[in-house]
This record gives sequence, structure tokens and C-alpha cells, in this order.
Amino acid sequence: MLEVTLTYPTPEGSREIRIDDGRTTFGRGSEAVYRFADDGLSRLHATVYREGDRVWIVDENSSNGTFVNGERAAPAGTPLRNGDTVRIGHQTNLHVWIAEKAEAKPAPTAYAPAQSAAAQPISSGPAGISVLPVALIAGAILIVSLSAVVIGYTVLGKSRTEVVQSTNEDYDADEDRPVKDTKPSPTPKSGSTTRNADVDAGPVPNGSPAQTNGAAPPPDLLKGRTYLQLSDAEKRQYLSVNAMKIAQIIGNNSSDPIPPAALDKIKAFTDAYAKRINVKPLGGCRFGDNLQATYERASKNAPFIVKAFNEKGTDPRIGLYLAMIESEHCVCLQSPTGPLGMFQFTYATAKLHFEPSDGVLKGASDTNPDIRCQPEPAARAAASYMKALTGRYGTGPAGVPLAIGSYNSGEGGLSSNLVKALESNSGLPRDFWTLIANGDKLSKQFQAENFKYVPKFFAAAIIGENPQDFGLKLQPLSTYSK
Repeated sequence: MLEVTLTYPTPEGSREIRIDDGRTTFGRGSEAVYRFADDGLSRLHATVYREGDRVWIVDENSSNGTFVNGERAAPAGTPLRNGDTVRIGHQTNLHVWIAEKAEAKPAPTAYAPAQSAAAQPISSGPAGISVLPVALIAGAILIVSLSAVVIGYTVLGKSRTEVVQSTNEDYDADEDRPVKDTKPSPTPKSGSTTRNADVDAGPVPNGSPAQTNGAAPPPDLLKGRTYLQLSDAEKRQYLSVNAMKIAQIIGNNSSDPIPPAALDKIKAFTDAYAKRINVKPLGGCRFGDNLQATYERASKNAPFIVKAFNEKGTDPRIGLYLAMIESEHCVCLQSPTGPLGMFQFTYATAKLHFEPSDGVLKGASDTNPDIRCQPEPAARAAASYMKALTGRYGTGPAGVPLAIGSYNSGEGGLSSNLVKALESNSGLPRDFWTLIANGDKLSKQFQAENFKYVPKFFAAAIIGENPQDFGLKLQPLSTYSK
């Protein structure tokens, strides 16, 4: 494991910032963890992310930019290496130091006090250390322990005392994982892949209540019919319940109501998908294919997507339906603008998230593919990228749709449009639905593409998690874990 630090000069001498896994923010406002008296800084100027030995910096749509060795940081982030200099604001320079961690110092001699010796890491017997010092230390600890027992018995007598041990087990510093629950966990359903065992990933059984704003779906809504056989009003009822269910799953068990404007868009995409049940299979791998053929292809990719996203502590349904709307699970699809593979990675973003990154080649295509066309590495890279995005926007009900939207628009584009939406009216919440409600105030590019992206994700997820309601002979995609 590498040791990563950023150093910067002060009148009192050089100061050091240690970079651990997760994210570290810089700026001049209260939103930043590290604040500097530099009037060229934005309130939240830049964020450094670290995952294992990979470290990168992202500019937070700042006024004056973030520069690495004089070059502006890329929209998807720029990797940091030993010796790099990061400039933020007018005069704040951060120097990057990356090195192997120093080895632990050897244990003290047998003559060290017992308390100090006990605080040192216990060695498994390296060369040059005899058994005698260990025995002496153990004896000293035993004597101290027996003394404590005697004193405790004397002071407390025979009264029964309940001791509560305070530990850090119930606290998890990684915000992408839930805090440990001390209550018995319900037994998860066979094949379930969700991190929240109390959320059912499968279809809503007829007549079963869903966890949505206290409202239950209309009893036996389908009545043996498929989605296409419902009336328009019934479709809206069905989508309202199931869209909220998806929102709760990806938002860690909670979500604000989905606004009517968003539900309209979800319905439009769901209707378009559902009609493809009657399309003749096209053969090969392309958009617009028969719905059964499309989701069967997704079910074959599902096991390694589920595995990759679970390993990153991110709900795997995010990966399953990102791949659906990006490529319809065609593993080597190329966009006319250049992005390649099942998750449509650009060259710059792929270099940041693929391992090994030297497998990402400039000029690669569907006829001359690189690692982006290998589905398992692509799934791992997408999980890495989405973890970075949820680290930026949050893992809650407002943050995850923002992270999904930014996968399509790039963090910079989404951030600038979010700022425009929030500035259009006071008191607006910081979420993707705010962008939809204020779409007329945003860029034409956002209205043409990104405005549709999250609703299309919801439509794909509703079908994929309730396939039999749409006439598909499949189980929910998230249950294909092997």
C-alpha cells in the first residue's frame, strides 16, 4: 500500500495532508475539508479521490480551474503521480508525494516497560528476537490483569454489572457501505444481490404492498395482463409504484416522490421499450432489437456486472441498467463520437478507471478493439467510475440519480447545469428531479440528451426487475449472479 501526501508551504514551514481512501476536498468555503486563504479559490474548488493505489483530482467546476503540472485537469479527473504539482486558486500549490509505506520499527527490548511493549505490534517471530522477551511481556500483562480483577472485585463486590464495550465496529468510514445493523438481518431471497437485504429486488407480486411513501399499489393491478394490456391510467399507477421502488433501492431505502414531469418521461421510455416485445429479432447486436433478445443478452452479462459493482459497494442494478441504456449490452459498440464498449468509455475516462490502463488505446474501434471491448474489465471500470461519481454526489436518494446523470454528461456538464437550476429559484433541492423541473433554464444539449438519461435508466430498470410483467421469459436481471 502506498503512502500519499500533499505538501504545501506556509510561513511556519511545510504542511502535510495525508490522502487516504475516499475523497478529500479543497476550497475556501465551509463545503471544503481543507480551506486556504486564497481569493482565487472557489468555495468548493477541487476534490482528490483515492482508491487503493490510484489517486486522481477532479475540478469542481471552479472559476479559475485546477491544474496539474500546468495542464488543466480533465473533466473526468487527472491521475496524480509522485512529484506532480497541483495549482488551485491564484497561489495555492500542492506537491504530490507518493511512496511505499515505511516498514514498522522493530519491537522494543525485553527491558522496556510492559505497557509500552504491549502497545507494539505482535511479531510472529522474526529472526533475531528470542522467546524470552515475549514470555516476560506476557507474564507482566498477566500480573497486571490479575491485579485489575482483584481490585474490581473488591470495589464492586458481588453485584452484577453490565459492561458495554465501546468499539468502532458500528461505524464505517466508507460512506458507500451502510452502518452495521445490530438487529437480526432478514434472510435474503435466493439470488438477491442487493446490499439492503430488506428491499426486494424482484417484481411486485400482485396485491403486495410496496414501500413507497406509505402508498400501496392498487390490488391485483395486472390481473394476469402484461404492461401493454393496461389502460393509460393503469400504466401510470404501475410506473409510479415501481419507479419509486427503483428509487428506493438505488437511494439506500428512501426517496422523495418522483415529480409528474419525470414520470411522464419514464412512461414514454417504458412504452417504447415494451412495444419491442413484438419486434422481429434483428440478429447481431444493435439498438432496437426484440425486447426478449435484448434482455437475454443482458442476463448473460449480469453475473460479472453484479460481481464488479458489489465489490465496489455500489448497487449492481446501477451497472446493469447503465449498460442497458449505453449499449443495450453490446460489448463492443462504438458511438459515432468515439466512446467504445458496453459502458461507452471515452479514451480519457477509460485511462483513469481501467486496470491495466495500458490496455486502453487511442484510435481503438469496434473493428480494432482495445480492453474497453472486454466485458469483465469494462464492468470493473464502470463500477470504479460510478463509485467515484457517487462519492461526489452522494449515495442517498438525491445523489445517486445525479451520479447516474453525470455518467452521461460528464461531471462538469452536470454540475454547471445543476448550478443554473438551483440559482433559478431559492429553496430548490439538490437533485436530478430539480433539473427536470427547471429544464427550460438549462442548456439545449442538456435538454436534448441528459434530460432523458435518468428517466430512461428508470424505464430500463423497471422492465429488467419486473420482466414477466412485460411478457419476458426471464427472472429479474439482478438475480443472475452466477
